[in-house]
Amino acid sequence: MTSKFNHLSQVQRYQIEALKVAGHSQRYIADILLVHKSTISRELSRNSTQTAKLPDKYKASQADHFAIKRIYKPVKVKSGNKDIERRIAWLLRFDWSPEQIASSCRLRGIKMLSTEGIYLWIYSQARNPIDYTNYLRRHHRKRRKRKLKNQPRTIIKSRVSIHERPPEVMEQLRFGDMETDLVKCQNGYLLTITERKSLFNLIVKLPNKEAMTIQIAIISALLPVKKCIKTITSDNGTEFAYHQIISEALGVPWYFADPYCSQQRGCNENQNGLIRQYYKRNTDLNLITQASINLVQDKLNNRPRKKNKFISPTKLLDLHKVAFAA
Repeated sequence: MTSKFNHLSQVQRYQIEALKVAGHSQRYIADILLVHKSTISRELSRNSTQTAKLPDKYKASQADHFAIKRIYKPVKVKSGNKDIERRIAWLLRFDWSPEQIASSCRLRGIKMLSTEGIYLWIYSQARNPIDYTNYLRRHHRKRRKRKLKNQPRTIIKSRVSIHERPPEVMEQLRFGDMETDLVKCQNGYLLTITERKSLFNLIVKLPNKEAMTIQIAIISALLPVKKCIKTITSDNGTEFAYHQIISEALGVPWYFADPYCSQQRGCNENQNGLIRQYYKRNTDLNLITQASINLVQDKLNNRPRKKNKFISPTKLLDLHKVAFAA
């Protein structure tokens, strides 16, 4: 194993291909190439053609092409431009993410760094009086992996599986399919309801997560626009135990995601992460009014979204003349 890090060369990739075809293990290949076994593992997972079948899954020429495309190219041309830096700082103060800043400026023909360039600029300002990482969604000062924590499985009576949900809901072909969840804070919870296609959000302050409290809150929030609602999807928390009453009151079916599969409600989970920029877990909701929560709700609903080609949820609903935003 070499003590200094080096990228694999094209010659080494051809050796890997030949040794894989010969049926040798990753550890054996690593010993032959004098690299760590994890280097071979990463090479095969990153640079293989996923749609191909063995033994054509890993080809040295294609792998080398993948690696060259992924090589990071530092942003130097515009990083010293004070106008660009002032624009980044100004938009960060309005809670725009680096990706929103980069993409919106590109669409408008305004000079701007790439998304990665903006992140690098933010991290480079660590010694300055203003810490711009405080304007990031989760205030990360460096890249880190997300960790999933399993929750106890809960069985709810008369639950209908998400697998019975109409396929057009998954494909997001229409407006009105909702996802809901709770965001825990100190002395209370935030009920979040997200419309899947537009990412329009409703946020309601709650004193607790009792099923009756959730029932009243969801019906009150959605009853004025019940004609626009098609389905509701949630996780398996006991707070949604009265889902049948809510379903009957709104006249829409209710579906439950599989346990430990938050990705099945990805739209809502992502919005909950955005809400955490404003309301951390230790935020005392006794000090927060619903009026101030509505201001955060409006901020999120009027932000450009990548999924919507950087059109805000409110504008997207308005363009399609959907009354849900009214």
